[in-house]
Amino acid sequence: MSVLAVTETAMGWAGVALERGVIRRATLFHHTREACERELRAFGAVDGEDPRAAEVLGILRDYASGNGGAEMDSFPCEPDGEPFQKQAWLTLREIPRGETRSYGWMARRLGDAKAARAVGAAMGANPIPLWLPCHRLVAADGSLHGFGGGLAMKQALLELEGALPRRLALP
Repeated sequence: MSVLAVTETAMGWAGVALERGVIRRATLFHHTREACERELRAFGAVDGEDPRAAEVLGILRDYASGNGGAEMDSFPCEPDGEPFQKQAWLTLREIPRGETRSYGWMARRLGDAKAARAVGAAMGANPIPLWLPCHRLVAADGSLHGFGGGLAMKQALLELEGALPRRLALP
């Protein structure tokens, strides 16, 4: 059974469902704690204790503040899904922080250059966003497409990681 752990970050509330120190599910950023917890509970997470919860929450806070979070790319994650999905999700960890790759790159990496749409579908079902960084996949022309948290959040995550120049705030 997965235990939920949530925290407030500079980008909003985020959390994970942990099972024996391994992330099984994660959220993007929410406006409220309740929304974050509701998402995790919908997938069976319950209140409880996990020995790595404090560590995970610290990594999330560091990531959202732009002061770290590199540990996300190697923290143990075990997503539930079909074999193709799991292979695609875990391959995301090959994309370095601060860089992007295309859906076509991922399809070729998985051994089927014509599977870019299947890759997109797998990314849409990613149960561990941020930790399995599907936001680092972009269209072949570099444009942003398809992200469960919306394109504005995808843009913000890529800016935070240095993969895109920061937008100027207009008055």
